[in-house]
Amino acid sequence: MSKRVACINLPRQKDAAKKADVTQTIIDKNIVPDNLKALFAGKYFYIKTFGCQANIRDEEVMAGYLTLVGMKRTDNQKEADIAIINTCAVRENAEEKVYGEIGTFKCNKERNKNFMLVLAGCVMQEEGIAVDLLQSYPWISLVIGTHDVHNLLNLLSEALRRKQSLINVRSFADEIIENMPSQRLSSYQAYVNISYGCDKFCTYCIVPYTRGRERSRAPEDIINECKKLVDEGYKEITLLGQNVNSYGLDLKNGTTFASLLESVAKLGVPRLKFLTSYPSQFSDDMIEVMAKYDNIEKWLHFPVQSGSTSCLKRMARRYTRDEYLEKVRKIRERMPDIALTTDIIVGFPGETEEEFADTLKLAEEVSYSAAFTFIYSARQGTPAAKMEQVPSEVQHERFDRLKALIDVTTAKHSSTMIGKTFDILVQGPSKRNSEVLSGYATNGKLVNFKGPAYLTGCIVPVKILESHVYSLIGELAEDPLVLKAKDVAFLMSKDPLLKEYLALDENIRSDASIKELGDALVREKKAMGESFMDKDIHEAHKAEYEKVLEAMKNHPLLANRNELMSLVEERLLEVRDYLR
Repeated sequence: MSKRVACINLPRQKDAAKKADVTQTIIDKNIVPDNLKALFAGKYFYIKTFGCQANIRDEEVMAGYLTLVGMKRTDNQKEADIAIINTCAVRENAEEKVYGEIGTFKCNKERNKNFMLVLAGCVMQEEGIAVDLLQSYPWISLVIGTHDVHNLLNLLSEALRRKQSLINVRSFADEIIENMPSQRLSSYQAYVNISYGCDKFCTYCIVPYTRGRERSRAPEDIINECKKLVDEGYKEITLLGQNVNSYGLDLKNGTTFASLLESVAKLGVPRLKFLTSYPSQFSDDMIEVMAKYDNIEKWLHFPVQSGSTSCLKRMARRYTRDEYLEKVRKIRERMPDIALTTDIIVGFPGETEEEFADTLKLAEEVSYSAAFTFIYSARQGTPAAKMEQVPSEVQHERFDRLKALIDVTTAKHSSTMIGKTFDILVQGPSKRNSEVLSGYATNGKLVNFKGPAYLTGCIVPVKILESHVYSLIGELAEDPLVLKAKDVAFLMSKDPLLKEYLALDENIRSDASIKELGDALVREKKAMGESFMDKDIHEAHKAEYEKVLEAMKNHPLLANRNELMSLVEERLLEVRDYLR
C-alpha cells in the first residue's frame, strides 16, 4: 500500500462471522475535533445513499455528526466540501453504481484542495474492495464500514492530521452505540433501529458479513427514542432490523419483539410498522399484538424467497413451504384484510423447473398485494456463489413469468380498494405534476390524488377511484383547509408550551380548592343581587365577593395559568399567520 494511504482496519469475512458473548452499550459523547470544526464549520456536506432503510438511517446519523461540526447539507454535489457515498452490497448492480459515483467527485478535489470524499456502507465491508478503490481513485479521503458510523468525525480528523487517506473497516462488532446525533430526512416519518446485524446466514446473503452478527438495543432506549418522536409530532415510525422477530433473544432477559411492538404502539404514534420479518420466527404473540392495535399498520412484508422446500433448504432458510403457508393462514385468520408483500429470488443456484413451479403456485395461493422479485445475483464469499448457477437466459425467462403472475395478484388486490376511503400519509407533490399529491395507505399501496402541497406530511382521507395496478388514483374526501387545520391541531397538541397549559388547565378543573372558591364566588354574587335593597347587607356580600375574587387571583394554579396565557396567545398568533 502506498505511503499516502494508512490502514487502521481491513475487513475479514472470518471476523464478521464471530459472535460476541456480551454486547456492550456505549454512550457517544458527541465530541467534535477542533481541526474539523476549524476547517469545515459553515461549509457544505453531501450524502448519496444506495440500498435499504438501514442505510438511510445511517445517512441520517452521519448527517447528524456533520451538523455538529457546523456544516450544512446540500443537494448540489459540486458545492460539497465533504461528500459521502453510502453503499449497498445486496445486489451486484448496486456496487457498479458506486464506481460511477466516485468518478464524479474528482473535479471537487481539483477545485478544492480541502475537499474530502468518504466511502461508507456495506460494499466497503467486502474483502479487497477498499484497497482497490483507493489505488484507483486517489481523491478518496476515508473508507469506513457499517460499524464505524459513530466514529466518522474522529476518522475525518485523523485523516486531516496525518494528511493521508484512511481505511477503517472493522468486520467484528460487539457494541451498540447510543446517543448518536441524527438529522432526520423527514419531519413526519422516522426509522428507528431496534437491532443490528443478522444471525441467519442464508447462503445467498452477504448481510451477516457486512452488518455483523445480531445485536439488540435495550428496549428502554428504543422506547425513549420512539417517545421523543411521538412528542415531536411524527406520524409514522418504522422499527428496523434485519430480522425483527428475533429481537431480544441475545438480551436473554425475556424481551421479545411482540412485547416491544406493543410498548411502542401504546405511545400513540398514528402509524407504526416494522421491517423485516423472518417467517419461522413470526410468533402467535406477534399476530395478536398486530391485531390488537389499530395504529399498527395491517401490512406485513413477509419474505418467502422461494416456494419450494428443497430450494429453501439450499438457501438455508429455516422453514418449509408448508410452514410458511401455515403462518400465512394464521395471520389472515386473525387479520382478514391484511396486505402481504414478499421477496422472491428467481434462478437461485440449482433451481429446477419443478421448484420454480412451486414458487408460482405459492405466489398464486398467497395472492400477494405486491412482491419484490429479483434475479439471483451471486455475492462473493457466500456459499451460494460456489453452487451450480442457473443459466442467465433461464433466469430471465422465469423472472418474466413470475412478474406476470405478481402483476395479476397485485391488480386483484388493488381493485378491491376502488370505491373505499383510506387514510393516506402524504409524501408530497408528484415530480410530473405539482397539482397531484402522492402518499401511502396503511396497506402499503401508493395513491395519487389532486391536492395542495401544504398537505405534505398530513394524514388525509382519500376515496379510491381507479387502479393502475401498482398505484391508485383517488380524490380527497374532505376540504383540504379543514384537513390542514386538523393537522395543525395535532401538531399543536405536541407543543411543550401548549401541553403544559392544557395539563395545568386539567389540574385546575379537578382542584377541590378552586371548585370551592368558584362556588363561593357564585354564592356571593347571587347574594349581592338579592340584597341590593339593603345597603349594609349588600356591601357585606360585595366585600366577601371581592375577597373570594382576590383569593382566586392569588391561587398558585390560576396565577400560573394567567402567566402562561400570554405565551399561548403568541403561539396561536404564529399559527394564524402560518395558515394565512
